Amino acid sequence: MKKIIAGLLAVTAILTACKEEKKEGETEKKDVAVTATSVTLPYKVNYSSDFEIGDSKYAKMVLDAWKDYDNGTLSNSAGVFGDSVAMHLADGSKINTKRDSAIAMVAAHRATLKSAVSSVDAVVVLKTKGKDDTWVCVWGKEVDEMKDGKKDSTILNENWLFNKDGKCVYIEQLMQMNPKPMKK
Repeated sequence: MKKIIAGLLAVTAILTACKEEKKEGETEKKDVAVTATSVTLPYKVNYSSDFEIGDSKYAKMVLDAWKDYDNGTLSNSAGVFGDSVAMHLADGSKINTKRDSAIAMVAAHRATLKSAVSSVDAVVVLKTKGKDDTWVCVWGKEVDEMKDGKKDSTILNENWLFNKDGKCVYIEQLMQMNPKPMKK
């Protein structure tokens, strides 16, 4: 028994002697193990499910274009777009054309309105890991006043794809027309 106690004391003494003393003002370092939980998704993901938060400059570019649309000055945002742009709009139309033609089409639609006022509920910039692209996803509301004074509101979700050169090359727009208040 005395040998066991003496052995334990010796091990304790050695461990205590080997312990590194922290210097004054130094904080104790702890090893933190980060483990990723592997999740099996119930569907094959065609594009990606591996994103990280991207550069907020892209959110500003998209929201500046939203503001230019509201103001009827969309041509001010021409530099945001690539040479060619594809758009899948909420009304079902698909546009795949040169930048100037796309801007002219959207500007022509905007010109049919007396006013457009947007509000933004959320915006997030996502960088696709392993790809040279960035997505900006915006959720908001647009209230349009027609030339005859009638007003219409639309809940929007737009997803803007920016290529490796920082130019928007694709926009997908989803909407809910005439949103009604939720019942409580």
